Amino acid sequence: MHTYQIAESILKGYKSEKFTQERLDFLLSQAKEQLEEIVQNEVLYNHFLEKAKVPSEDIDPIIIWMLLMSNEDICEEYIDEFRKNFREIIPVSDLADLLFYNVYLKRVEEKPLQGFDYLLHFESEGVGEIDQYCFTNILLYVQKSKEVAMEF
Repeated sequence: MHTYQIAESILKGYKSEKFTQERLDFLLSQAKEQLEEIVQNEVLYNHFLEKAKVPSEDIDPIIIWMLLMSNEDICEEYIDEFRKNFREIIPVSDLADLLFYNVYLKRVEEKPLQGFDYLLHFESEGVGEIDQYCFTNILLYVQKSKEVAMEF
């Protein structure tokens, strides 16, 4: 995962300058609400876990939500099953921002996150896309921070 390789100083800068607490609160609330909704249907929840190949070990709920929603088929099935009035997918920007936040917690704040290592090594098209989107956003931030005004 490329995002995990980003220097801590850059992660700190991106968090303090680009990633608002309001955005984080919204994303965490959305993920928690949707995961709670899925968990209420035990058969569907277990089906999703199996389909996403989520291990049976303890995993942080936000990481579970990311693994489920990064799988396009699961996401579409969730939207249909719960009659959600939104697009066919969860926006990759939401998932990428949560990926950044998890990397920030692990690398900068050194908080233990159950299942983070699994997420770090999990290979799927969806997670790869999320990682690339997150990594690109942070690189754009770095590029912008290096720009200086020039007068002629």
